[in-house]
Amino acid sequence: ALWASPMVAQARGEYAAQSLRSQGLERGREEWTVGADILQRRLDAPNDRYGEWGVALSRPLRLPARAEADRALAGALTAHAEASLGEALHESGRQLLALWFDWLNEVSQSRLWQGQLEVTEQQLATVNARIRLGEAPRSERVNAEAALAQVRLQLQQASTREQQARNRLSAQFPGLPAMADATLPQPVQPDGTANDYVNAVLAHNHELFRARRQAEVLQAEARQFAKRRSVDPNVGVFYKNEADGNEHVLGLNVGLTLPGSARRTDQLAAEQLSATAQDAAIRLEQRLRQEARSEFEAAVAEVANWQQADRAAQALAEAARLAARAYSLGEGSLDQVLVNRRLALEGQLLVTQAQLTALAASARIKLDSHQLWPLDVDADGAHAHP
Repeated sequence: ALWASPMVAQARGEYAAQSLRSQGLERGREEWTVGADILQRRLDAPNDRYGEWGVALSRPLRLPARAEADRALAGALTAHAEASLGEALHESGRQLLALWFDWLNEVSQSRLWQGQLEVTEQQLATVNARIRLGEAPRSERVNAEAALAQVRLQLQQASTREQQARNRLSAQFPGLPAMADATLPQPVQPDGTANDYVNAVLAHNHELFRARRQAEVLQAEARQFAKRRSVDPNVGVFYKNEADGNEHVLGLNVGLTLPGSARRTDQLAAEQLSATAQDAAIRLEQRLRQEARSEFEAAVAEVANWQQADRAAQALAEAARLAARAYSLGEGSLDQVLVNRRLALEGQLLVTQAQLTALAASARIKLDSHQLWPLDVDADGAHAHP
């Protein structure tokens, strides 16, 4: 699904195009030039006219130093395109996780409201039974029916949000089947330490790779401009047929293109851009290091938040169960039962959201450290060179 996503598909096409451009740069852009001329020579004494013509073939020469600079730039451009492909794959993975857990959250809420609907229907049946026995006033039926109507509305809204979340997921990743397990797994604390995670992230971060490759591209361009500050030789051969074929001329011509001041300014501009890109890569590494540590600490905290929310939800659920039990035995009021059940449901919704948040945080740090899916472009032979 990731390799088929629009972002990665575009990056794969750009990588393939850049690979072809790099091949052209390695082979050189010097091309043959063919020339021809036709002329007429007139002599005053004697008064004669002669038809003449000539052909020429020439080609610029690429010196070895310039060829090496071109090959270095071609390699740097290919490496940058490959890093961009890896970054697109990584960003698609983040997008997939966000859409997936958003849909999973709506699925979980729909299931909770479906369970609440069944409980509320049972509660209405209990109220009707007590009314028939004369143990409860008819007004309690109104309250029970109102509670049931509210639950049905919440379930309908939750189902709509679930379908919308599924549509967003399918629109971005059409080949991915959206199927959720019946129960969610329990979040666990991430393995290792924060320093281990930070080092793993920096060792696989495509955004950082792309920034470094960009600096290398600009540095290679600066070296290429430096090599172009020398003269450009041009060598060719020519043949001329003169004096109506009575004279034949075969020769060799050599030309030199003298560099101007623009080549030096191009080199200085590329060197300035390269230095700026290197500084940007250093700052990016510092930012990514801080963000990775913060993400790891957040993942640890989310597990603790889920554990606390789970304890609170269990207590609220037990209180709701006892209130419903007491009401069925003729004790307590329906209002107290409805209040306890609403609190229990809110607690269950909170614990589910906390659970999904913790699971999403765990999946995110596994994704960024390449422990969830193999996102290294060169590690996937089927897709390394699309």
